[in-house]
Amino acid sequence: MARVIPNEQSWIGFATARPVSLTAPTALEIGAATEITCLLSSINASAQGNAIPTPDLCSLFESSITGTSTATFTADFYRDDEDDVAWELFPRGTRGYMYISRFGGGGAGHKPVAADHLEVWPVEVTSRAAGPLSSNTPQTFTITCAVNEEPAEDAIAA
Repeated sequence: MARVIPNEQSWIGFATARPVSLTAPTALEIGAATEITCLLSSINASAQGNAIPTPDLCSLFESSITGTSTATFTADFYRDDEDDVAWELFPRGTRGYMYISRFGGGGAGHKPVAADHLEVWPVEVTSRAAGPLSSNTPQTFTITCAVNEEPAEDAIAA
């Protein structure tokens, strides 16, 4: 098993239009997304669930059942003094869909094509915070998003 870093492997895109199927977006829908891979320094998309304890008096073992789940989404971007695409793309309140191909796809520039695995995250920007101004440091900003629909973490491009 090889270890891999995301640099020059991943492809990330953003679209405001909802794909017909979150679990099987088409190559056309993915192709219509704005590629943001090179504008990002990091992305954190995660989902987690919880267990609800269901103890009873018959046993010393406390069993549990599956409870609800939730998801969080944050991303760090670079600012650009000539063409600030990412800053302009993500004002607070923006709704859309993040396409994340962690291991890259078979298309040009690692874009996912038919049968490639990817994630589809429905997001709404809740904050866009500019990073600190600091000597000898690139300007950045962070978006924090609500995930208002269950993400498709195991999508396959159609």
